[in-house]
Amino acid sequence: MPARDIGLVVQGDVDSPDTGGEIRLVDSDAEGVEDINNLFVLASALALPEVSDIIHRANRRKHLRGLLIDQGHDSNWAPAMLDRAGLRTLRNTLVHSDSKVFQRILNAWRLGAEDELIADATVQDGLLLVRTCALDTLEISVDDLRPLPGESGDELANFEVADDGSHLHWPALDVHLDLQGIRAAIDPELREELKAERLKSDELMGQAIRTLRNGAGLTQKDIPNLSARQVRRIEKGETSPRTKSLRAFAEAHGLEMNDYLNRVAEEMGRLRRKIPATEESN
Repeated sequence: MPARDIGLVVQGDVDSPDTGGEIRLVDSDAEGVEDINNLFVLASALALPEVSDIIHRANRRKHLRGLLIDQGHDSNWAPAMLDRAGLRTLRNTLVHSDSKVFQRILNAWRLGAEDELIADATVQDGLLLVRTCALDTLEISVDDLRPLPGESGDELANFEVADDGSHLHWPALDVHLDLQGIRAAIDPELREELKAERLKSDELMGQAIRTLRNGAGLTQKDIPNLSARQVRRIEKGETSPRTKSLRAFAEAHGLEMNDYLNRVAEEMGRLRRKIPATEESN
């Protein structure tokens, strides 16, 4: 895939992000800046009047992908300075005090994954609000998110955004949630598609787990901390194995978790190709 034309204007007292050499740092007064296909402007609130012209021009050409306002040192001035600069709040405007958020956005665009990664999120009044790196906003009630309903406000608010934007993590609840999961909760049709894909994957993983167990001479009663019924349900693909269940299987095989997961993945690959284990090993 050819590299995309991405430019970044930085203005004011802000930390310049790592562009990786694939995003051009450009001056707002440079000729033709507004013609860069994917232009971002990162500015402090007080510096907005200095870049208002390029923002207007790039937005008219539909080349402005993001107006990123760093409110770290002047947090109360963003609305006033937007008004002074004659700028309305655009859909792709993001005001934030955390430079990591801006870095996630630029990294996602550099990778071409802005629709798949998370820039920032918050929980307010029972709603999970998520800003993607494409600067779209997703909104959903936490009661509609399968792992989260019924949890207290403090627990719901205590989450982290992965540094690469790949997921949200609630450490106390041991819950990870990515954009696909959030979109599936919003869109019933997508949810059904993903459920069908997951069921196929669960069945395949169960077969792989059963094959490895049989190959090691273990019975369903030999897996520590799991009942024979739990093992049977996992091996039939009736339920997705949790991390602690996979650790129990790894322990029964006398393997480290990572080594056991690698063996499961290899066996799943064999099953997909319908190659008998004895044939693959020859």
